[in-house]
Amino acid sequence: MQRSTREEVLDAVADSVRAVGVRRTTMAEIARRAGLSRSTLYTHFADVGEATAALLTRQLLALLGASDEEEDRGLPARARLIERGVRLAAAVPDDPLIERILELDAELLVPYLVRRLGSSQRAILDTVADAVAAGQHDGSIRDGDPHRIAFSTFLVVQSFVISARIAEAEHGREAVLAELRLILERALAPDPLPAAAATSGAATAAATAATSGASAAPSVTGEVS
Repeated sequence: MQRSTREEVLDAVADSVRAVGVRRTTMAEIARRAGLSRSTLYTHFADVGEATAALLTRQLLALLGASDEEEDRGLPARARLIERGVRLAAAVPDDPLIERILELDAELLVPYLVRRLGSSQRAILDTVADAVAAGQHDGSIRDGDPHRIAFSTFLVVQSFVISARIAEAEHGREAVLAELRLILERALAPDPLPAAAATSGAATAAATAATSGASAAPSVTGEVS
């Protein structure tokens, strides 16, 4: 299948970022690598920042999509979402493009960690919110605003991504990912019944069973002559 011009432009952006970083990438360099005129390039992106944001969105969504493995398709929505989150937390720090950006231009990502969400983050949030809604529908994820639950889930996974190198050095990757899986499991699981309701339910069930047993018992009549 022939790639669109936009995809070819994003490929050129990726090549330039890998070679010289975001700050040293220019629209002229992107146009040269894509084999386009600058005027054609500007019909797709207004500047390098917009092109880089689109590239990151494509890259992160590709990693998110790759985390959705065929073997998980039959799982409840909560289990499937958790596995995707853990795989994403493992894959993002090792992605060559993202690793290069962190190496050369890490400071450019700071605003998206402390001030505002970027387009790539919002795209992931939409996907997570859909997964949360599916989990609420099948009963595997607790009740609540799916967008708020998705946001909290996203922040947890993002924190593990940001601290991946530190966490791996301190405790080892597999141990840290196991902790992430546990955190997500407890955060997303349906709320347990309140103790009073659980006790009342158990008492009702016991009473029902006792009544049922009594009515089912044979009647024995003794005769006195």
